Amino acid sequence: MLVLRRSRAATVRAVDTWLYEPEAQPKLKHHWQHDRAGFMEVVSQLVAKCPAGMTLADAQSLLDNSIPYFPPRWFRPYPQRLYAVSDGVVYRATPTNPGVSYHGFPEHPDRFPDKGNASQVKQQLLAEAERQGCRQEVRQWMNW
Repeated sequence: MLVLRRSRAATVRAVDTWLYEPEAQPKLKHHWQHDRAGFMEVVSQLVAKCPAGMTLADAQSLLDNSIPYFPPRWFRPYPQRLYAVSDGVVYRATPTNPGVSYHGFPEHPDRFPDKGNASQVKQQLLAEAERQGCRQEVRQWMNW
């Protein structure tokens, strides 16, 4: 499992730098043998799985191109979620240590927000997917 950590302690700006920090003791439920993103049911819960071949450099690239999401009534100085696109898959990162670190994983279509600036984030994700040449794959992944 990977944890994202902010590289500076300022408030979030339009462009911010985030760093991955590997967890010292990864949880077994996050291990995955496939070189594709997906989901696996573990004790009747869907658990998102990153591709087995995803490197720290790949993860850093996702963060470097992430889109912050601030939902309605979210008054904290850090984003509730960060979103990115890679190989036709939408990834989400959520805080593990609020304001300091995040954990990233593939986004499930049913868990993408539908309030606040979510439609703006969706449009930014689709624009990034277009830039990467995987817009159709993202639309299929997210059922958009």
